[in-house]
Amino acid sequence: MKLVESDHDVQSRQREPVNHKSRMALAGKHLKVAAGIWVPYVLLNHDEDGKLIGYSGILIEFMDLFAKRLNFTYSIVEAADGEWGRILSNGSATGMVGLCHRKEVDMALGPFSITRVRLPFVDYSVPLFMDGSGIFLPRPTLERDLAGFAKPFAWQVWLGIMIFLAASMTIGLAINYLVQRWGLKPQSGVGQSHRRARGRQATFKAVWLIQLLLAEPVDVPPMVLTGKIFLGTWMLVAVILSSAYQGILTSLLAVPKVEIPVDSLQDLVDYGKIPWANEYGTSLHQMFGDSKSGVHKKINDGAFLVVASWDVRERIKKEKFAVLCDFYSMKKIISDDFSALGECNYYIAKQTIWYTNFAFAFPKHSPIIPLFDKLITMMKEGGLINRYRGMSIPNATHCMVRPGKEGGTKSLVLSMDDLTGIFLLVVGGVTLGIFAIIIELILHKLKKD
Repeated sequence: MKLVESDHDVQSRQREPVNHKSRMALAGKHLKVAAGIWVPYVLLNHDEDGKLIGYSGILIEFMDLFAKRLNFTYSIVEAADGEWGRILSNGSATGMVGLCHRKEVDMALGPFSITRVRLPFVDYSVPLFMDGSGIFLPRPTLERDLAGFAKPFAWQVWLGIMIFLAASMTIGLAINYLVQRWGLKPQSGVGQSHRRARGRQATFKAVWLIQLLLAEPVDVPPMVLTGKIFLGTWMLVAVILSSAYQGILTSLLAVPKVEIPVDSLQDLVDYGKIPWANEYGTSLHQMFGDSKSGVHKKINDGAFLVVASWDVRERIKKEKFAVLCDFYSMKKIISDDFSALGECNYYIAKQTIWYTNFAFAFPKHSPIIPLFDKLITMMKEGGLINRYRGMSIPNATHCMVRPGKEGGTKSLVLSMDDLTGIFLLVVGGVTLGIFAIIIELILHKLKKD
């Protein structure tokens, strides 16, 4: 990526008097600049022996511009331990922060998050930009659920229905026994034709409740007022339950909802099915490592370390683990993945771990900081930094929607996978019926013998 100047920029600069003081600022000085790979800011190329042979990226383009404006040359230096920079308990600093602190380099590109623990060890330029950090995960997808037909009601509701159904059947049969034993007569003129046609009628039959719940008609109603009240109550209950079940099931099938198990650090710990990683030697690594209690301590204890989220982007999809990193890196991975495959394979959790400014790092009291601050401020005011950051993630917004909504609203066609639970239920019922017939035949044969 190259810095492109508009005709207006060129003409404006031609009209400006040459700032010889700016050109002579560093008077051809050679700067040692610490840098590490962070796509797309800094890309370092190595040969087969690991020797650095080239570098590119957004910040390298910026450094080339700064070098022309401030009249200096530079070379890239890598931290031997590969870290960005942590402050250890013995008071030393690792990584590129350590190189700046020991004045082994003149500056470090980073960009580095400006944190309290680093401030005694390095000075920063004016912020380049602000960004946050969060949880980067493989994208949740719509999973087939064998028990999907039971989802309209919570399990507590199903249990309550079964308990009340069993209790009502028991009470109804008891009422039926008492009515017959006490010889209660049916109401005069009510259902007499049915009574003459069918003979002796029951006050209550257990099968009536099943018929009501299945929206089937009861052919012969009860002849006694007690049975009518009992049956009428369940008719009202059946109408309410049936309407609620049908409505909710229809909405679930028409607009399927993708379950998102992890949207926060606490979710990540509680869920227990998604491993997580932290980026080695970063400010997040420092923050979680310094935690003594709470969810941050649990996150640190349960994490494994990776060099960078970019390096493990394919592993995130295949091995199903999360990475704690900055939002821009997440968007870069999402954008490149969508550009290549046309798919949304990643998800950014809702919780923001923190927001912070990012900047260049310098040794304490470095005299060149004001020179870089002036140019960075000019670039920020001209929108160049945000412009080039945005150009690196052209397709990130396509996947910045809730899982399940990537392709807009679609009509749902139910497949065999969707209805597997229903068919298994039918198979189970038929199998149970066959066993019941076999048992009845066996019992009948035993009585006969």
